[in-house]
Amino acid sequence: MTDILNQLVTFIGEHPTLANAVVFIIAMGEALFLIGMVVPSTVVLVGAGTLVGLGKLDPWPIFIWTTLGAIAGDAISYWVGYYYKDRIKSVWPFSRYRSLVERGEAYFRNHGGKSVFIGRFVPGVKAIVPGIAGMVGMGAARFTFINVTSAIAWSVIHLGPGFIAGTAFGALGEISGRLATMLGVFLVLIFIAVMLARWLILIVLPFYAGSRLRFVAWLASHDNRAARWLARMFDPAHPRSAGMLISALLLLVTVPVFVLLASAISPDAGLQRADTAIRNLFQDLRTPTGDEIMVAITMLGDGLIASIVAGVTVAYLFARKAWRRATGFLIAMAGTAIFVPLFKLLMNRERPIDIYTGADAFSFPSGHATVTTVLYGLIAVLVAHDRSPLTKAGVFSVAVSLIGAVAFSRVYLGAHWASDVLGGIAFGTAMVSAFAFVFGSVHNEKVGRWALAGMVTLTLALAGGFHAMRNFDGALAMYQPVSPTVTLAEPVWRAQGWKDLPAERIELNGGEGEPLILQWAGDPARLAEALAPAGYVEAPQWSVATFAGFLTGRTPPEQLPALPRIQNGRGAELVLVRRDEESDPVSANRDDDEARDGGRWVLRLWPTRFRVTTVSGEDLPIHVGSLIHERILRPLNELSAPRADRDLPLAEENPLPRMKGVAIRMRADGSQVTLAIASDVEVPEAPLAQAGADTGTAPPADASPSGATQ
Repeated sequence: MTDILNQLVTFIGEHPTLANAVVFIIAMGEALFLIGMVVPSTVVLVGAGTLVGLGKLDPWPIFIWTTLGAIAGDAISYWVGYYYKDRIKSVWPFSRYRSLVERGEAYFRNHGGKSVFIGRFVPGVKAIVPGIAGMVGMGAARFTFINVTSAIAWSVIHLGPGFIAGTAFGALGEISGRLATMLGVFLVLIFIAVMLARWLILIVLPFYAGSRLRFVAWLASHDNRAARWLARMFDPAHPRSAGMLISALLLLVTVPVFVLLASAISPDAGLQRADTAIRNLFQDLRTPTGDEIMVAITMLGDGLIASIVAGVTVAYLFARKAWRRATGFLIAMAGTAIFVPLFKLLMNRERPIDIYTGADAFSFPSGHATVTTVLYGLIAVLVAHDRSPLTKAGVFSVAVSLIGAVAFSRVYLGAHWASDVLGGIAFGTAMVSAFAFVFGSVHNEKVGRWALAGMVTLTLALAGGFHAMRNFDGALAMYQPVSPTVTLAEPVWRAQGWKDLPAERIELNGGEGEPLILQWAGDPARLAEALAPAGYVEAPQWSVATFAGFLTGRTPPEQLPALPRIQNGRGAELVLVRRDEESDPVSANRDDDEARDGGRWVLRLWPTRFRVTTVSGEDLPIHVGSLIHERILRPLNELSAPRADRDLPLAEENPLPRMKGVAIRMRADGSQVTLAIASDVEVPEAPLAQAGADTGTAPPADASPSGATQ
């Protein structure tokens, strides 16, 4: 993974013109009237700032093109509003979002001319205010001055965090590439979660104002108490209707998600394979420094800290005489505390590592993820209640960051499978949604929201800090990485143990890929030597130069890098390619220098958790390998696009059984797998294809009969 990310960063850094064009288009699109509501400018610009901080892009061109894009977008929106005036409310597509236009008008009336500057930084109105300024006849010179100055400030604010992060990652990369990759993945996931929460609160709901009105009208047509109450609660004019709608939608989504996850975690299901692959992926990224960071974070979600924070919150709510909210909070937390261990006992799913006893020894759902989601989700609901959308977005961004950090730490440390964490978050979100839906209409209890937020923050800092100081070393030792290695004696491996290794490649999503037809014990480089006479060479490494080979239609197949394939969360340690002269009927009939073959064989070798102890006493890692055929498509003779068309070679196309010193085994489905120990394999002097022809490609003496089902 680290190599792929490095190559991607290098490619972008070596194409600054492309990067400049992207930031210009994104910055302009973000400011276009209404269109900017759905343009992910923050994600792209923070990423561009990160590349600047890593030293891959020149800062001044990126800053200038970002600023110019922002200026151009606001200017276009201004002139659209200036031209259409009030007619814009009846012109498609703006007529479909009349409520958003009216919201922008109200914002402009409240803030006047300075709304052009301020509005650029306010999600939900930033793509509307410039058009409103044109509608109301704001002078072009005044608008241009505000537009330019605000664009400069906006660019600094959006590129700055990424620049700081990129500088930090660059320094970390000098220390440990794996640490930098892990922290990068962590921050990206948190960032995406926060952006989704803000997008839901600030952008999605306003787009559905018309649908809400129709829903309210439908409810009002039903003359019963429940329908009238729902109509009142979901009325857009009701100050709490937006929160009620979000709560209802989340409740309808998260409960089925939790049920689906719980029903899909059987050992033979694809989800378990995906969990194992994800765990292996993170195990390979672990570093001592990363462990210390994640242990500190995971301790903030320990039951002791959650109990203290919950106790302080309940005591505060009762002290403020917020009886109903205090009671609801207490019921939600107590219900969660009872539900998690009972459901763990019911599911009886084993953890990735053995670190607890009793009900906590089981895995689904994650107690840390569930309790943290419920606790800080409820507190966020209490603090953000009846506040502006921007304030709500800020409060929930903090809560989502804390919840996401604890959840990520559980997967990173190997304490839970990824599905355990997702299940805990789904159930916790459902509890929070139910609480918000029930208590969203309560408006006569004074909570003292910022006092509550301050008290919770102080409690978490003091209790969490004291807990970490006292128990950090023990927790660090408990979460030490565990590699579940299985060692087999050579006779056992050759007789029956080979069946324990996967027969098909396991993808990151748990799906099954191509058959694994090789089990290789020892140094992968030895396999490259053994297959060299058959025409196999190491695939080119990914770089800007080799990537450019995909952009031309005349690149020989052996000069194209192999597309990455993950086996059970791990990347290939060895990739070999061989040109297939007979795969392209056009090339096969041409003998000129310009003929280009259209196919190749690709052999990949991945590490496993298995090792073998040989008869001579060597302890060797076992790798598994596949051999697939790729046809190189060349549309219009301008591109080279590899596409796998066969996952299994024919007997005469497979050089593995023809290596000297290997053993052949047959699976129950009739497929063949080659077992080899690197030190036993002889490198032939003649090409393997010729050697196979000379011997009639007969299997070695210890090969199982073709009809065996072992």
